[in-house]
Amino acid sequence: MPLTLDRLNAAGRDEFSALLEGTYEHSPWIAAAAWQARPFATRAALERALVVAVREAGREAQLVLIRAHPELAGKAMVAKTLTAESTREQGKAGLTECTPEEFERIQRLNAEYNAKFGFPFILAVRGPRGAGLAKAQIIAAFERRLGHHPDFEFAEALRNIHRIAQIRLDDKFGTEPALGHRVWDWAERLAAHSEPPYAERGELTVTYLSDAHRAVGQRLAHWMRADCGFDEVEIDAVGNVVGLYRGSDAAAPRLITGSHYDTVRNGGK
Repeated sequence: MPLTLDRLNAAGRDEFSALLEGTYEHSPWIAAAAWQARPFATRAALERALVVAVREAGREAQLVLIRAHPELAGKAMVAKTLTAESTREQGKAGLTECTPEEFERIQRLNAEYNAKFGFPFILAVRGPRGAGLAKAQIIAAFERRLGHHPDFEFAEALRNIHRIAQIRLDDKFGTEPALGHRVWDWAERLAAHSEPPYAERGELTVTYLSDAHRAVGQRLAHWMRADCGFDEVEIDAVGNVVGLYRGSDAAAPRLITGSHYDTVRNGGK
């Protein structure tokens, strides 16, 4: 039976922690700390309480949390001592079926990463949609992140831990993030616009007011007109896509909000 907020909100501390067991690897203290923030009106409120519990625990506790996670395709997988959650995640990413060459390469990367940072490489291997990253994507992320500053990588490890927890909560609640998948589809459609020679390699580069950048602007303007119902949409002289909803009171103040399509060079995908 899927977990519900009503059940969590009615639970005592011990039951609450038991219901969320496995959300954070070998770290029941996080759920215990978040319990006091009940009642939760939404899943987002629950997730925020868990994140706050980790943030307020301090760096030493955060380091223990990071080190509680197994290496990817590491000793725990070989010894079959992974948690059920980690076993499922590494399996979906194909890490339980590495070729000898892939296994050797990942083992070498594990050793290099641990030697540099003092904690294991953490990656939400189920990916943005929860279906699992390809092994090539995992290895590429491994190699890229080896070049990071230790403080940056510490924060990146925590970010991935929270993403792992989010996916595990989806499993517990039996939910499918349909809106998130829709936004991801939109992002993929925007990322189809890239510049030579990056586009030919499947990489993403969009520089300011280039043909690719203008194409993105046109696509955004079309969505704002066709799908979002803006009363007016224009692209101004400096490339901003500006949409306007007209209120019932023409004299009322207007709320202005927005974002921009980042201009990136070899930003990857």
